[in-house]
Amino acid sequence: MVAGRRIRFTAVLVAVVFALTGFSSHGHGSKSSGSGGGGCSSSKKRSSYDSNNNSSSSGSNGSGSGNSTPSPSKSAGPPAHAQVVTCAGPGSPKAVLKVTSDVDTARLIDVPVVFQGASGVVERTSVRVSLKARETRTVTAAMVQEAKAAEVTGCVLGTVN
Repeated sequence: MVAGRRIRFTAVLVAVVFALTGFSSHGHGSKSSGSGGGGCSSSKKRSSYDSNNNSSSSGSNGSGSGNSTPSPSKSAGPPAHAQVVTCAGPGSPKAVLKVTSDVDTARLIDVPVVFQGASGVVERTSVRVSLKARETRTVTAAMVQEAKAAEVTGCVLGTVN
């Protein structure tokens, strides 16, 4: 019976210590950009404390969940994605691409295209596309050296910028 009480007392004591030190068991502290890492969010409290320059307000944040929301990522990925509809080949020195905007604003997008042949790269080009928010457009990527179209066996798209 005494051992059961000790275990419960220890569990409660550990929970109180974690709560008082700002430890986060949900991993929120490990996503901060500050140093320290781990599960302790005390660096966030210290940062907001230091930036306020007000030593009397150190206890006003409570659990530390006040104004420490992460800022949204500036670029979560490319602003658009593209796919090859048809590739260049014998008699057709151009590729047809379908480009789709993945953002909520109008953008000017560059889609790099590599025309490949059996022995490597035949030609590289890039297509500039103006897209409205979430718009999909079909565009043509023409080869500069049309005579080399017969060498093309495939088209590969680069990273959309």
